[in-house]
Amino acid sequence: MTLMVIRSAWKCLYGMRGRAQETQAKPRAARPRHPLGRWAMPLVLALVCTISAQEAKRLFSDDEDAQARLQRGISLYQQTQYAAALEAVEPVAVQYPEQAAAYRLIGLCRLQLKQYAAAAADLRKAAELTRALEKREDAVARLALGKALFLAGDFAAAIPELEFAAARLEVEAATLTLLGYAHYRQGDEAAARQALTQSVARDERQPEAWRLLAELDVAGMTVAPDAAAAKRAAASIEKVNRSEPLLAAGLRGRLLVAQRQFAKAIPELERAVAAQPDNAALLFALGLALSREKRLEQAADTLARAAKLLPNEAGVWRELGYAHERAGQKDAAIAAYEKAAALTGGRDDFVTRALERLRSP
Repeated sequence: MTLMVIRSAWKCLYGMRGRAQETQAKPRAARPRHPLGRWAMPLVLALVCTISAQEAKRLFSDDEDAQARLQRGISLYQQTQYAAALEAVEPVAVQYPEQAAAYRLIGLCRLQLKQYAAAAADLRKAAELTRALEKREDAVARLALGKALFLAGDFAAAIPELEFAAARLEVEAATLTLLGYAHYRQGDEAAARQALTQSVARDERQPEAWRLLAELDVAGMTVAPDAAAAKRAAASIEKVNRSEPLLAAGLRGRLLVAQRQFAKAIPELERAVAAQPDNAALLFALGLALSREKRLEQAADTLARAAKLLPNEAGVWRELGYAHERAGQKDAAIAAYEKAAALTGGRDDFVTRALERLRSP
């Protein structure tokens, strides 16, 4: 058909080949210039491209093979055969790049195959095509896009996609947990708490949501302890305890440290550290509790482990210096305090006074 279009357009612009030959046979008559001049061929090509694009757009609904490929891809996806589904549908997107459904399915397959960056690109393309050609938003593609971006570690970009989907779909509780976690990673604790609370209200069997809520509650207690916050944190920790008792032990121990119940905190934290020996937050909390209970040698060893994991955390070095000082280990105390002083630029009055005290004759 495209060849026919070229021929028809050529005839319209230049006339039949026979007429041209007749004109050439006349003795040196001036050859008439076409009014379009040098723009004739570009116009022909533009006309052909336009008609070809329209033809391609019409053809998808008539292309039984392409439609069968798309349906086969959907069927394979539903059977969790994601690689096979991807192989089936990719040629459809190549042949018909305006087909949002093909890009959506490709993105969903890649999401399941843990190809998160590629999945995000395809799902964004599907959403853009739907918006441009159908004048609507594709909530399913945007939800999947939010998940792909989240799993790729792009929390800032994931938030608007997850929020859009959550406002328009009856999303599962796990999606709200993702949204809460994304807000948490972006430092918006209020938005994180709101999304996580919605998640557990929809389905309380969300250990990750409860864990993060408990984390927020314990952190809040550390900053500004009060009875209501302590009660809320304890309730969240008990929810975590149902599925992850060792994780709950660590949270409970940190809560007890925030409440200055150091003796009660130690056994909880020891259980948690045994299961998570490289968890810096647990090691610091345990070292602090041991220090306050005058178990100074254990405190120093535990805090030294925490300092290796958090070398730029002044609070760990300050507490390590305090434990060494109380144990009578002057040189070790000075070294730890000096680390803390360097990290705080000498603005920590407690550390400054400790160094003056230890250095005085």
